[in-house]
Amino acid sequence: MLTFFSVLAFAQPEEAEEIGTYYVYYNSLIPVYKTLYKIEPFFEYSKIVEYKWKRPVARLVEIREPKINEPSVVLIPGMDPNEINGEWTDYKRYFVDTWKRCLPEKYGLYVFIYTSLDVPLEESAEKLTQEVQRLASSGSGSSKFNFYAHSMGGLLLRYALQHEGFLKHVNKIVFAGTPHIGSPFANFVVMNKKLLKLRNDWNYLKAILITANLASVFIEAPNYRYLTYKREHPGIPEGVEFVNFAAVIRQSNELIVQNILKTEPFSSAAMVFLNSVSKIVFPEGEFTENDGMVPLISATAFGKSEIFEGFDHADFILSDIIVRKAIEFFYNEKEF
Repeated sequence: MLTFFSVLAFAQPEEAEEIGTYYVYYNSLIPVYKTLYKIEPFFEYSKIVEYKWKRPVARLVEIREPKINEPSVVLIPGMDPNEINGEWTDYKRYFVDTWKRCLPEKYGLYVFIYTSLDVPLEESAEKLTQEVQRLASSGSGSSKFNFYAHSMGGLLLRYALQHEGFLKHVNKIVFAGTPHIGSPFANFVVMNKKLLKLRNDWNYLKAILITANLASVFIEAPNYRYLTYKREHPGIPEGVEFVNFAAVIRQSNELIVQNILKTEPFSSAAMVFLNSVSKIVFPEGEFTENDGMVPLISATAFGKSEIFEGFDHADFILSDIIVRKAIEFFYNEKEF
């Protein structure tokens, strides 16, 4: 961890940070719900308090400089509800730490920091393109890169792939839990929740939404529109070598316990819980197989895919097993 923070100390943004606004709905003194825009509340509340937050400045941060002339790895995180509390969230720290632990030291490692909640993906993709071009021309290692994109980070990457100046620097890509054709969970986030009141299980769903929101599993934000089911995104250009990593939670006590012990308990438990909720909301059909956030049908919508049975959406950044598979794909190495 000391090395990680020493690197960050030399990676301060040069651009002025932008200030955003988020809202917390309170019932008396108890926080009930958080959003980046005002909503028509579907819960009891007594007041709304407005808070300010600093949007992360989009940039590539060097975690480890390459020691050989081989493509470095660039990590692209997905939606991060906790970035309202600061850009270096637990999500990003876990993501980086897993890769630092698994990636052989001879390879370079970078992470793309950007505002995931309310800056359009098209804008972030342009910044990613500029940053990759800058790094490629710096003379530090290879001018090509391997990209490991988690969740919505994969959609951002698809926008960046439309830029010729970016495309020429791509070696290989892993789309890890990317909702290529969206997720019905995002539809729940952006819809008017009062429309659900006619459901017999409305009280249960309301409790789930409030609990997940307060636990920072999600925060209502503009960029969830990119994640809604059947939302169209730019295609992947021909000739790009990529693979989809997808996961399916299995309701096996043995698999669940093994997963929790090997990764981070809270995240794994939360994904298993959301998976159980999905089976109530979607008792049958194409959404029943999912990783707790993204349906299998979306994560494997096109191209070659590798499915990790018994894993969940958080495991794409937490699991050594999955990350080592990505390293094997990038470098054709099986021993680390």
